[in-house]
Amino acid sequence: MPNLNKNKYLRTALQAFLFLLFIPMRLIAYFTPLNKKIWIFGNVYGYKDNPKYLYEYIQREEKTIRPIWISRKKNDLGTSGIGEAYYYLSFKGLVYQYRASVVFLTTGKNDVAKFTLPRKIIIQLWHGVPIKKLLLDSEETSPIPKRFKLLNRLFYKILRSSLNQYSLICAVNEHNRICMANAFGLPLDKVKVTGIPRHDIIIESVESKPLNVGGKRILYAPTWRSSLSEAKAAITAVLTLELLEYCQDNNVAIDISIHPLNKKLVEDEKLFVDVNKLTCQDVNERLIDYDLLITDYSSIAFDFSVLGRPVLFSCLDIEKYNAERGLYNDFHNLLVDNNILSKNIPKEIDLYLKGSVKVDSIYHYPTLGDARKNIVKEVMVFL
Repeated sequence: MPNLNKNKYLRTALQAFLFLLFIPMRLIAYFTPLNKKIWIFGNVYGYKDNPKYLYEYIQREEKTIRPIWISRKKNDLGTSGIGEAYYYLSFKGLVYQYRASVVFLTTGKNDVAKFTLPRKIIIQLWHGVPIKKLLLDSEETSPIPKRFKLLNRLFYKILRSSLNQYSLICAVNEHNRICMANAFGLPLDKVKVTGIPRHDIIIESVESKPLNVGGKRILYAPTWRSSLSEAKAAITAVLTLELLEYCQDNNVAIDISIHPLNKKLVEDEKLFVDVNKLTCQDVNERLIDYDLLITDYSSIAFDFSVLGRPVLFSCLDIEKYNAERGLYNDFHNLLVDNNILSKNIPKEIDLYLKGSVKVDSIYHYPTLGDARKNIVKEVMVFL
């Protein structure tokens, strides 16, 4: 069966077909009475990330609200710690999706049953600070070949109309706010600097676990690549023999976190000699375990920097990647200025782990620790 995550043509065709198929289901949403106390949360990738952390916070702190997790994966329903939760196409799941007045998403409208969304207050928590251009800012968003200019214009017009249905987009600072407003084609008053829930969790974890004493631990987290061969080439360029020997000689453990869309690489045993494969459900909950991060174009850099610990960028194909995928200019400049060649990675790691160089912040976060509270406050304005 074709992988829909990788084939954007098939994915778009399927979405168009489902849109037509679910028109009668969508009409139900216009006539169902809404309950202001029912808030639903979803993530197409499972019980993780920003919706999870906000959902659990509201369970604890907002007793007048009935938070409900909507799962697209039936096996999530037995996850430890999860409260009221339903499969998105189950009878109860559909009833509560229709009845809810507020919905929290992190990737897009397919985090829940999309046809239940009319008339909802839709909050986009998003899933990281974007380094790569997205949505209306990116030519790669359209599945239509560039030579079909009229069809592309129609595609972006329909996309803009769909994005306009969001009630609120969450941002981590003013720079991110402007970026998200442009990408979603929304006025600035629809994008608020609230912070994001996973940064609250990272900050809270600092008090529970200090830096490793004795042996150090490094996380290597490369971004998603469109092909497995491309992903493998990027990884082997960083995990050189010199780096692995340095880690062995200096009592440094190195873990690798593979992007979910490249998870087939985990099966390649030859690729990960002397490297631990991190297979946890949510890498954000493990960041506190690491003394240093190596990445390329992944927004995990901005999550890890919340800890005030060093981030090394090794972007070996930056100009090629920028030409093909598109990077936001400010972040392109950041990566170019801080790019480290493979042969220099062991030396840079050594300097940071021995405290020989100062750790500079790569981003500004004015609302750390208060994101969940800020988001609830913003939602209450709509009610």
